[in-house]
Order: sequence, then structure tokens, then C-alpha cells
Amino acid sequence: MRHPVVKSRKQHIRLWFEYYKLCLDEPDLQSNLEGTFPFYEEWGDCRDVKFDDWWRDHSHLFGGTRVEVIQRVQNHPNVLNLSVPLNIPVTQTVNEIKRLIVETQESRLKELGIDPKTVKSTSVGFGKYELSPGELRGRTVNEDLVIYRLWKDLGKPKVGHRFCQSIIDHMENRPRSQWKPHYLQGRLDVDRNGNPVVSPDQKTQVKRSLKRSREILVSVSKGRFP
Repeated sequence: MRHPVVKSRKQHIRLWFEYYKLCLDEPDLQSNLEGTFPFYEEWGDCRDVKFDDWWRDHSHLFGGTRVEVIQRVQNHPNVLNLSVPLNIPVTQTVNEIKRLIVETQESRLKELGIDPKTVKSTSVGFGKYELSPGELRGRTVNEDLVIYRLWKDLGKPKVGHRFCQSIIDHMENRPRSQWKPHYLQGRLDVDRNGNPVVSPDQKTQVKRSLKRSREILVSVSKGRFP
């Protein structure tokens, strides 16, 4: 089955939310969370809350951080909704968009009590909760999240054949979205009895996945994502 597409701002915020929930149960990250408690306070108690339920009451906390085609108007003070005609020269369009963006950024800074002349760039983040700028590999982060969550639920076992097989079984037996990471799509080795087993390279890929998740968890515990 095809992997889920994880590209939209809302999907990326969902990943942040799910990693934050994992942070709450990581003993060695509690000191970081104590320091960022004021930052996350408006998120409320997320521990036993599903993202869609939480999003209904907290979506207003997030502004846009990526240029994207939208299907509906975004009602957020940090987002500028534009109608761009496709039948005029690109150079004319770009110049006009640039002018509108700069004017709106300066206006927004003034609303926040900031003199635009005192900041190095008018593209400074306006919102309290902003995704880190740059490309986010949503599919990979989502894969890593699923694997880390399973590893945690199983008591953080050694990464060997048994755990890798647990990942495969978990992915194949889910009622929905039965995809697997590309590196676990096949068996590359066999044991002494000729039975297929995961290869050393596959185990290494799983370890790397857990390491990536750990790095994200540390970042999230400090108030940043990813």
C-alpha cells in the first residue's frame, strides 16, 4: 500500500503534537519540559487527547510557515491570502506579490508593537508556535514516529530481528494504512535453516530511525520542531 502523503502544514503540526506527547513520558527530558512549560502551556494537557480533537480548539495558535496552494482562506494574522492571475507575466506578478508581502509584514510588525526599522528582516516569525523554516521530510518523520512509538510501547527492546519483525507485523496488521518503510519491504538474509530474516543493514536503518526520533524529541522538549 502507498505511504501516506505528509506535506501540509496541519500534518506537520500533527507530527509536532505527537512527538510532544512522547516527550511527556521520557524521564530524561523532563528538565527540558520544565523549562519550556510556559511555552507549551497553551497546548493544555495533551497526554490522552487525539490530535483532531485538540486541533479544533488550538489551531488558532499556529500561523503559516510555508508557501503553499490552499483550498480555503486561512484566517490567521500571520498569513496573507492572495489571488494570483495566471494570465499575466510572471515578472509582473512577482514584483506585485513582493510589494504586498513587504507592506503586510511591516503592518503586522506595527500591530505587535515592533518598529520595522529595528529588525534585520521583516520576515521575522510573528507567531509563538512556528514550524522551523526549511524543508520537512514529512514521510520520513512520520515513519520514524511510528517506529519509535512501537519501540517505546514494547519497552525499548534491543534492535534485532525480533523487534524488526515486530515493526513489520505491526505495519501489516494495522486496520488502515498498511505501509512499511522501504528498507523493511523485503528480507535480504536467511538464517541457518533457510528462513528469511532481516539483514544487518535493515537493523542499522531501524537504529538510525530511532536516533532521528530521539533528536526530534530533544528538539521538541526545547520548544522547537523539527
